Amino acid sequence: MPITSRGMIPEEMRTSIVRVYSYQDKNLQGTFYNPYYGEEIVFENVTQLLLLMEDMMDEMGSPQASIQARSFEQMPKRLDKTKIAKRLLLHPHQESIATFSVKVLFRQGASWQGKVRWLDEGKETSFRSVLELIKLMDSALPQPQVCDQAAESNTKSVV
Repeated sequence: MPITSRGMIPEEMRTSIVRVYSYQDKNLQGTFYNPYYGEEIVFENVTQLLLLMEDMMDEMGSPQASIQARSFEQMPKRLDKTKIAKRLLLHPHQESIATFSVKVLFRQGASWQGKVRWLDEGKETSFRSVLELIKLMDSALPQPQVCDQAAESNTKSVV
């Protein structure tokens, strides 16, 4: 009997670990882990990460979505986790740039609400939407340095 059919989801399945290994041009790449899948799954961008997490929550039925997802197609497309899981990181012993613990408490208003913890710094905060979650993760990741020459040329052209 699957865990979800009993109506009880173990607390550890409500929390996912997201490890970011690369962050170029605001593009997250890394791994996603949840005990529901039992293995780390590689993602190549934030869209793939969010769809993986959404599919997992739909399969578990937790947290329950408050509205039915809409689609242009009759049968919504699912990510092929078997293909995704077989991809390996280019550098398997590479250290992550940042690690986050994401706990989705609610799925209301076609978005997610929950808590995100930046494990490297021990900081935790709540998020009210998926966009806010992405912005919080972005704020913890290395930001591109502004070129001093570009900044100088902008101030000279203004004068």
